[in-house]
Amino acid sequence: MKKDEVKKLIEQGVRELNDALAMGDSEQMKQFMAVMAKFPRYSFNNCLLIAMQKPDAQMVQGFHAWKKLGRWVTKGEKGIGIVAPMVYRNKEEESSEDGEERALRGFKVVHVYDISQTEGKEMPEFASVTGDAGHYIEAVERVIQAKGIELVYEELDSGADGVSCKGKIIVDPKVEGAERFAVLTHELAHEMLHTDKSKRLQTTKTIRETEAEAVAHVVCRAVGLDSTTHSADYIRLYSGDMDVLAGSLDGIQKAAAQILEALESAEVVEEEAAA
Repeated sequence: MKKDEVKKLIEQGVRELNDALAMGDSEQMKQFMAVMAKFPRYSFNNCLLIAMQKPDAQMVQGFHAWKKLGRWVTKGEKGIGIVAPMVYRNKEEESSEDGEERALRGFKVVHVYDISQTEGKEMPEFASVTGDAGHYIEAVERVIQAKGIELVYEELDSGADGVSCKGKIIVDPKVEGAERFAVLTHELAHEMLHTDKSKRLQTTKTIRETEAEAVAHVVCRAVGLDSTTHSADYIRLYSGDMDVLAGSLDGIQKAAAQILEALESAEVVEEEAAA
């Protein structure tokens, strides 16, 4: 692939992503965010309680909360016990802004249920990367290893598909196909752009995630995968927008070009080895 062809692919990919961001949230993103807004934030101790009682829990909610989402707890399912504060209104003391003072009087055990313990309306899923990644997965794995980065496939307790750990990339083995290629490329972009401490101090989480996902989108598009909606939604999830994207174009273009050129070299090596 010639340099002008690589440049053209990068320009098309960035333009495509920029247009997607300008269009606003996708239907999948709107549904996803609506559901996220309805889920409570659990304390560290309650997260431990959930993990101890149901290690494979994916999404927990109370009985009535599930009903509001169009799902019902399956008959016979045992609830997961967590601790909830007991708050009482105290009208005898000085009133707060809402007219009533609230006081914590202790804690009680309440029960929540994992989505696997319920049935009913399907929950919205985040937009996915589609297409046939084929041999490109092995090619990007070679690129990662050639850069001296350790690549490990193991389950991630955080729920993330992948993580970059400065010299090491971990990817959940459950992620396969086009999604795996996109995750590998995203984490590789982090390794290339965000491992330098001084540079990290000059950026924010929003900027770093926008840059990594934009690089992943450009590379995915160049190898024939469709990741436009997924990448745009991902960037918005981290509060990124067109302005953040525009401010990072130089770094995005350079990293994407390096990965595409390295992928082409890795493919050549593979073809020579197979001959």
